[in-house]
Amino acid sequence: MPELPEVEAARRGLETQFLGRTLVRHELRLPKLVVAPVGLSLDLLLGKPLRAVQRHGKYLPLQFDDTAAIVHLKLSGQLVARGPNIPGFNAGHPVPHWGADLPHKSTHLVLTFEDDATLFLTDIRHFARIVLLPSNELDDALAALKLGPDAIGPRFTRAWFQEAIRRRPGARLKPLLLDQSFVAGLGNIYVDEALWEARLHPERIASSLTDDETNGLYDAIVRVLEIAVPIGGAEILNGKAQPEHGAFPFVHGRQGAPCLRCGTPIVKERVNNRGTYRCPVCQPEIRPG
Repeated sequence: MPELPEVEAARRGLETQFLGRTLVRHELRLPKLVVAPVGLSLDLLLGKPLRAVQRHGKYLPLQFDDTAAIVHLKLSGQLVARGPNIPGFNAGHPVPHWGADLPHKSTHLVLTFEDDATLFLTDIRHFARIVLLPSNELDDALAALKLGPDAIGPRFTRAWFQEAIRRRPGARLKPLLLDQSFVAGLGNIYVDEALWEARLHPERIASSLTDDETNGLYDAIVRVLEIAVPIGGAEILNGKAQPEHGAFPFVHGRQGAPCLRCGTPIVKERVNNRGTYRCPVCQPEIRPG
């Protein structure tokens, strides 16, 4: 699933290459992609410039004058931008591969802006959604999602994290970090990465953490996202890491490979019904001592 780094790559690409450009044409190939109240449709965006691009967690709100669109790539959505006068960008799920001819058979929406700057939304599993709504209702719609602080936003501070962990004493770490109402933007990949970085077992109970471990987990989340965001996220294909940018990801998708810290083979387990990767030595089930 595209997580915070992948969606942030889309936000940055849209902001630098499409902001202020007018939408001149659209081709909707999968009607269920767009969810809209009666009276709203993609037609209302035609002739309107893209005024603002935001992101909170995995949600990508776009504003076109009096109409907004909230994009969620879900499990396997991708956004690819191409055009003769823009550098283009690739963001989201890596299938189909970034060099594929577009539109692909699983491309569900093509948005063409002035100067033939074109945005392709492709999703091999058909789960991605775009919600249309009046721009003046956007803030309320985002509030209704009840998302926690964005994991790279100003509210995600050490002090906030320490207190938030204390308020959830019985929670297991991985399900807690995956909970978008706790912290917005983290998903399976980056939770595994942060827990490996912090040397914590995914099923540790929050109340068992020492102050140093809580601080270490906060630092690990920050560090992992500082690595992932600039490169547009991790390359995971068919459940296996494709580390195009050095060794990252360090643990997710590396079942059987030696831990980059201690050399022990990485194991894959199920935690909260999610495939979970960890080092059995660096992330022991019971905290030593």
